[in-house]
Amino acid sequence: MPAMRPPLLTEESIRAAIREVAASGERVTGVAVRSLLAARYGARGGVARVYRLVHEAERAPRGAALAPSVGPVASDESRAAAIARADLAEERERVHQQRWARETDALRTRLATAEQAVRDGESAKLRLGDLGRALASAQARIAALERALADRTP
Repeated sequence: MPAMRPPLLTEESIRAAIREVAASGERVTGVAVRSLLAARYGARGGVARVYRLVHEAERAPRGAALAPSVGPVASDESRAAAIARADLAEERERVHQQRWARETDALRTRLATAEQAVRDGESAKLRLGDLGRALASAQARIAALERALADRTP
């Protein structure tokens, strides 16, 4: 048995079409409602479902048939709840992004400090090598001068 696909039209959209046909003064029939649905949504709705809703509208008191059902209120409430959830999710994402931006910035600062320390260490190592050579040269010169002095003194 092939899988059934979900209906293209909600019952609320079919009821709205029934109310519109009734408000136009036309006789509310399944054919009229399905024609309006086809013109508006490009789908006629299921025959059994449209006729069931037309019969329900006929059996309902006259004012109730034209009044919109409670569906949109629940829909508005669920929409408001969805918006609240989306706002909360956006706020959490913003906080998350800020936290990781701070963390990334702190790590970049630490890396820059470490790289500067490496450069300073290399510079100090070169300076130490220069000073070591200067010391060795000075010591050799001192030793040479001491020998020369020792050779001159009787």
